[in-house]
Amino acid sequence: MHVNDLEKALVEKLLEDPVQRPTRKSLHWNAINVKSRSMSGVGFLTEFEPSAELKLFDEKTSLRWGEVGARLNAVRIETGYLVYVDGGQITAVEGFTYSGQEWPSQVD
Repeated sequence: MHVNDLEKALVEKLLEDPVQRPTRKSLHWNAINVKSRSMSGVGFLTEFEPSAELKLFDEKTSLRWGEVGARLNAVRIETGYLVYVDGGQITAVEGFTYSGQEWPSQVD
């Protein structure tokens, strides 16, 4: 499975965060694969295959970064996001609705 546009945007926002200090500011997305993507009804969790491309921090770095929110689609569903970093590597991204509304099947 390939990384979708929303997942790419989340990781790229993390890389732009001046507080985090990744070792690189960009990724070669074609070198990254999705291990699993699950939907909960009110959100999603995407886990990435381990990859040297996702090793962007010191190996002692583990964090949950959540400085991004968005209103999706015409109905403006309020959503929040987390990017998971474990052992210096980005391992997953998560998205969820704040209101408990159903996650849209299509994100515009």
